[in-house]
Amino acid sequence: MTAQEWERELCAIYADLLGIPDITPQDSFFDLGGHSLLASKLVRRINAEFGASVPIRRIYDVPTPEALAKHLSAA
Repeated sequence: MTAQEWERELCAIYADLLGIPDITPQDSFFDLGGHSLLASKLVRRINAEFGASVPIRRIYDVPTPEALAKHLSAA
């Protein structure tokens, strides 16, 4: 997947988990109300849906869909 495709998918997942309809690639997971339990759910969902291995620490390091997409597309 390209970084843009990852961004779209991650924005949709963030929106679903956080209950916020419009997430932009620059929105921070934690600024939108994300917390450690939701970060754990986010990682499990990314791993399950895409087979990508994302450690939970990565969400803290790169909390926006844009930054996480760049990481995932480079992997």
